[in-house]
Amino acid sequence: MKSVGKIIVLTVKTRCSIIHSHYYLIMDYKPYSAEWSRKRYLAEAIEKYFEDDTSVEVILEDIGSILYEWKQEHQNRVNKLQALIEGISINS
Repeated sequence: MKSVGKIIVLTVKTRCSIIHSHYYLIMDYKPYSAEWSRKRYLAEAIEKYFEDDTSVEVILEDIGSILYEWKQEHQNRVNKLQALIEGISINS
């Protein structure tokens, strides 16, 4: 790992019997910070899509599916919270 100004270049080597890869991740956050980890995991996920030669359509469908599931989960929480607020209002 070397630092170039505020940009840190991290060399990641993956070694196993099947996959031999070597790529660079440009990280502009302090190493091992929450931001650095988040960006690293995202970069690795994107890299995996490209290694698997996944189509752009599939990548976009996966992202859309994940966001839709999160939206549904949060909407369910909002509905429960709304019911709780209404219950408190009725009992007050």
